[in-house]
Amino acid sequence: MKLKRGDTLIEVALAIGIFSLIAITVVSVVSASLTNAQAALEITLTREELDAQAEALRFIHESYISGSQSNIKYDDNPYERLWETIRKHATTIDNNTQAQNIEKYNPTTCADVYNTNGTVKRLKSNLVPFVIDIRQLGTLTNANINKIVVDATTDPSTNKFAPASTFSYPRILYNTADTSMDAQSQTSTANIKKVEGIYIIAVAGKDNKIVVDNTVDNSNSKISYYDFYIRSCWMPLNSDRASTISTVIRLYDPAVISY
Repeated sequence: MKLKRGDTLIEVALAIGIFSLIAITVVSVVSASLTNAQAALEITLTREELDAQAEALRFIHESYISGSQSNIKYDDNPYERLWETIRKHATTIDNNTQAQNIEKYNPTTCADVYNTNGTVKRLKSNLVPFVIDIRQLGTLTNANINKIVVDATTDPSTNKFAPASTFSYPRILYNTADTSMDAQSQTSTANIKKVEGIYIIAVAGKDNKIVVDNTVDNSNSKISYYDFYIRSCWMPLNSDRASTISTVIRLYDPAVISY
């Protein structure tokens, strides 16, 4: 009777080692793929939020101009009043240092952007970050103009601005039972509940040669345009450094024509 020779301890250890190496490689590849897919999704959704805010600003600006060209009176043109509300959020810069501080945006963590209580850090005392409530913009009336522009002073009892939630992306949440990404399930009249990881700051610019009421004024510079910095910040999955996306659009004041 012949005895069957079994595997030696070295062979078993080698087999386990090879299996472990293959398993670790597969898990690492799958984990990296999921992380990349999550990052791509977060970037896409964040860009959509930034683009929505940019398009809302352009829509308000163009609607104001359209109403002005149609000789609509101020009281009958809610978009002109809304533009005035937005314009009041702008801060002026008077030297290159301030301009560089506002334009610079490369935080290491979102804690560099937000205070401990969640409010957005201000570069100047009169700087008020805000967002546009795009869901109520399509049915704009004189009654809800003050609700379209949401900032930290809109509701002093409730701080609406906060960093993006863990494993989430910059987004605007509304006062509905459904807080999922399905926007169609949320009513168009719902007010903004929370602004996570996204905000706008407005900076007023001056031109030396402008036209006011068809008259060229070279005596002094006046505010003729506004730069809107739309910014976002969130902590991506498996990362200790913040991801940021920002854009800037320039809109000229329809009441002042610059050369």
